[in-house]
Amino acid sequence: MSASVDSEELDVNLMPLLDLVLQLIMFFMITVNFVRVDQFDDSISLPLASESVPLDTAAEDWIFLNLDGAGRLVGSMGSLALDTPEKLKVHLIRERQSSEETARERGKTGEIKIVIILRADKNTKYGDVWSCLSSCQRAGFKHWQLRVMRPAG
Repeated sequence: MSASVDSEELDVNLMPLLDLVLQLIMFFMITVNFVRVDQFDDSISLPLASESVPLDTAAEDWIFLNLDGAGRLVGSMGSLALDTPEKLKVHLIRERQSSEETARERGKTGEIKIVIILRADKNTKYGDVWSCLSSCQRAGFKHWQLRVMRPAG
């Protein structure tokens, strides 16, 4: 800011402030992690599949489920113990309702496409995977995907 003794005008220089704000915006854009934290669990070792195909990404929302090698759900469920198919079903119904409300608030009309993404450890028994997917179907989900790793090369 500057002012002369004889005048009542005040000249405000906003350039340093704007420069600082733009630098902060750039800093946060570079350092922000755009990947949802709840979709990854380092304890899950995904199976290899040589014939995997890219997945459909046209959905309003995704719900990530992680099954460890013992067939237990791990990760983003917080303090919930989803150890039975019925508890998982109730949890998924709540998640679907929340996702549908959010999509409606954004102006989406018609059917809301919500995809269950199941990340099952390569040592998980097929029966545990099927039980999880069965709970998803009973909760009203029509779309689901299984995540796998592609071999290098």
